[in-house]
Amino acid sequence: DIKTEKDGVGTDGDSSSITKGQADSAIQSGTEKPLSKNQLKKRRRYEKAMEVKKRRKEQEKEAKRAKAIADGRDLDEERRLQAEREKSGEGHKRREELWLKRMKTADTSFKICIDCSFESEMQRKEIGSLAQQIRYCYSANKRSKNPVYFSVSSLSGETHKQLSNVAGFPDQWVGRAFDCSEKSLLEMHTDKSKLVYLTADSENILDHLDDSKTYIIGGIVDRNRLKGITIAKAKELGLETAKLPIGSYLEMFSTKVLTCNHMFEILLKYRENDNDWKKAMLDVLPSRKDIKEKDSDVKTTGSTEVIPTKVES
Repeated sequence: DIKTEKDGVGTDGDSSSITKGQADSAIQSGTEKPLSKNQLKKRRRYEKAMEVKKRRKEQEKEAKRAKAIADGRDLDEERRLQAEREKSGEGHKRREELWLKRMKTADTSFKICIDCSFESEMQRKEIGSLAQQIRYCYSANKRSKNPVYFSVSSLSGETHKQLSNVAGFPDQWVGRAFDCSEKSLLEMHTDKSKLVYLTADSENILDHLDDSKTYIIGGIVDRNRLKGITIAKAKELGLETAKLPIGSYLEMFSTKVLTCNHMFEILLKYRENDNDWKKAMLDVLPSRKDIKEKDSDVKTTGSTEVIPTKVES
């Protein structure tokens, strides 16, 4: 299966899986060397996956349109009114009002922070992927019915440079329950008792989210190469640690990795789905044949490894 960056899932060491970046490299026609058999296979797999993705989007779009018509909606009239609102500035005003209404719930919610203090350990492509995952987190939070306060600590160097290429960063982001700084984690969040570092190496399984806490996600892309680095950081800082209870609800038969944005979205969906871990996970994780729900009467004390995985930028 081809895994795309937007899904947040990249290669996990399985040579049969490729990322978009690898496939694009294989498609380069202007290279001096002819494509190898392996590169040709990658190209065909990538092209096939893109065709399937395009057809799926078209089918989803048509299904939404058919449902809207069946519900008696006049789509042409809706588009006309939307264009009028945008022209008059009414659309922007309405979105701001809706955002402020949703933001009221953030004051009583847990917070999420991505710790970017590992940049010196990562390669340039990994840093680019991390910046992309931070963008996905911001977008997910902005769309959420129940947004939370989202911060990024130790944001500097190449990661900051990559994000600075995004229109509106950071000024427009800050107005959307977002904060970032080159300050360290403990400089941004000074009360250690309120911090929980999420790491797959923790012995503590997270059974619920505490609204008084800030949950830390390590900003690492390839932890297969940097094993144990986040729990070592948490211990160095004297912080509480925990891991998501994925193994208690799902069975994953091949890759057992999650990206930063998947972890972020699972926390968001847990809140949206009335503290239902299983529903949160199934809402967020890509549809994959290697994921199976556990029986409702089966409880385990194990947890599927939850780590950000490498994604080509």
